[in-house]
Amino acid sequence: MINLGVFGFLTGVHLALLQFCYFFLLLINVTSTYITYATIVISWMVGTLIGLYWRRLNAGLALIAGVASYYAIYALVLSDPLALHTLPIAAGGVAISGLWAGRFFVVMLPLFARADRLFLHENNGFLLGVVGVFIGFTLLGLGFLFWTPIISGIWLLAHIVWLHKLHGDPHLNLLWFLNRPSAQEVAAGAPGRRGVSER
Repeated sequence: MINLGVFGFLTGVHLALLQFCYFFLLLINVTSTYITYATIVISWMVGTLIGLYWRRLNAGLALIAGVASYYAIYALVLSDPLALHTLPIAAGGVAISGLWAGRFFVVMLPLFARADRLFLHENNGFLLGVVGVFIGFTLLGLGFLFWTPIISGIWLLAHIVWLHKLHGDPHLNLLWFLNRPSAQEVAAGAPGRRGVSER
């Protein structure tokens, strides 16, 4: 059985792959100036902050939205290469992808109990992901940018489903929006329809 530390590590890998795939995608198809990197970093941080404070954001849906957003931007910039007007649209897509980065820490911290352990596993995975992107893109080119985010996204999604079954956290439930407790249940501190209380 894969433990939480491995899941945190794999999440770090996924976030690095997604962020730097955006970087190479925009670098090749939009502009190779510093504006590209600055746009990605700022937009990612905005998405992360929203993910931290959007309490009703479902973890699985945040992950799916982030990967889907990447492929929407992928299709956009390839259909209209070197068009600077696509950069603000891409910034929005990067922000959506950053939602999972913020939501991950909110959902996983209670399961890890200690923030240092959570950051250790996620940061180690992120470092490996950064190295993997540069090696993968060098060897495989655009094929790496196309296939990597969807593969790592599906892998993480499977683990989110597993963690929900194991821990019963409603924010990890892909169908959480269908199983929310009513306002009266929340006020009374009652569990949701599946017997899992909200956090």
